[in-house]
Amino acid sequence: MKPTFTASARRCVLTIFAIATAASAEVEWKNIFNGENLDGWDGDPRLWYVEDGVLVGETDDDERHIARNSFLIWEGGEPGDFELEFKARITTPNNSGVQFRSQRMDGDGWRVTGYQYDLHPRPSYNAMLFEEGGRGIMCERGQHVRMTPGKEVVGEFELVDADLAEWQTYRLVAKGHRFEHYVNGELQALIEDEDEENRADDGIIALQLHQGPAMKVEFKDMRIRNF
Repeated sequence: MKPTFTASARRCVLTIFAIATAASAEVEWKNIFNGENLDGWDGDPRLWYVEDGVLVGETDDDERHIARNSFLIWEGGEPGDFELEFKARITTPNNSGVQFRSQRMDGDGWRVTGYQYDLHPRPSYNAMLFEEGGRGIMCERGQHVRMTPGKEVVGEFELVDADLAEWQTYRLVAKGHRFEHYVNGELQALIEDEDEENRADDGIIALQLHQGPAMKVEFKDMRIRNF
């Protein structure tokens, strides 16, 4: 005997299926760098290029010298709650970072302010949370910090090995006003931003080239999914 379903039961099944489908779509990964060119990104064309499937930012002491930080800005939206994963390396003595929930400075070229997942040769700074143009160092790597707006360190994490000059996998989870920074799958920094006056709910994503010594930063396998 074949099972029968009432109209109400069918509607219930369809509703559950629709919810499950929507949830699946919300967590689907999306590549934000195509590995071929800089389509979907905006930055100083002197400084950014693609080589062998890798997104490269590079300065020097001549025509590509920069007197202040410059950014490559993703044009795909201004996400709030999301997860971002990427691989990066820096083979020169300088630092970089990935901006999120940030703002572009009007009339000032490729300048950005806001939260930054820092990429830094100093171990305690690599994967820290730095606020560009704002509160500065909010949370070093290895810390669990609560901003109230004062800074309170409420916990610690053991640092994992991560040579900045070699490819490492970095991951950022931004949900509500809680930010989790991972290095090679290990949680390395946790921030709860309870500073209502200064925190951000959403904003742009951008990649940083830092002023100072000539530098080269490389990114690949960049993908995002929204919650």
